Amino acid sequence: MKFSLKYAILFLISFNSTTFAQDALSNKEIISLQASKISQDIILAKIGSTKCQFDLTAQGLIDLRAGKISDKVVKLMFVASPPIETMTNDDVIKLSDSNVSTTILKEKISKTVHKFDVESNDLIKLKAAKVSDSIVKEMILNPTQGVVAKTAIPVSRATVATAPATPSVSQTGSNSTQTSNKDIIVTTVYEEVKNLKIVGDISVSASKVFGKQEKLRIEAIEKLKKDAASKGATHVFIQSENFAPTPTNTVSISGVAYKK
Repeated sequence: MKFSLKYAILFLISFNSTTFAQDALSNKEIISLQASKISQDIILAKIGSTKCQFDLTAQGLIDLRAGKISDKVVKLMFVASPPIETMTNDDVIKLSDSNVSTTILKEKISKTVHKFDVESNDLIKLKAAKVSDSIVKEMILNPTQGVVAKTAIPVSRATVATAPATPSVSQTGSNSTQTSNKDIIVTTVYEEVKNLKIVGDISVSASKVFGKQEKLRIEAIEKLKKDAASKGATHVFIQSENFAPTPTNTVSISGVAYKK
């Protein structure tokens, strides 16, 4: 009996070492934990306390669905390891066709840089592919997100260029600080936050009737930093930025707050 117990313990130690002692947590480990009937709370804690590098492309999400990973876990995966690819109509159709939940499809749209085609012919194709009306509506209202922020100069430099009279901003890197709050670093470069601890999602917006986009953007950034400071964060990674041109113009910014 003692002999069997000894080798059982050695086996478990060996299993844990080979399965979990990796540089970054991946989809494979999450699916393995789920298959081993590890509780959702433990999986969430593991994601929140470990360096993560998830595949949240359309195919990656399809594989997670096949592995019976809950929407709650997948949503935290988006926070822990933001997608870096640009999403298109084809990705939406692929996810819809694979019965990925509407909740996750909307999360994918909101957390991913995307550029959707929403002309009449494109809408007909989406209808033919049986993409739900709620998803198509989301695509129409927000056809392009994060593309400018991803390819343009960093947030702080854009703020300085458009509003030199606003609170002092660092120009030495892709970050910005607000002197009236904690020194919150705002960035669009994931490498700058990937080793920091996640505090949580953060979203802000600024609106004004016929308001100018750049002024609304500056206001939204200030709100973002103030909100981050109240959460005890030191950094904010911007995942998406959207401008809704209506009589009441609105700039919406969402991202993830981190701390050292």
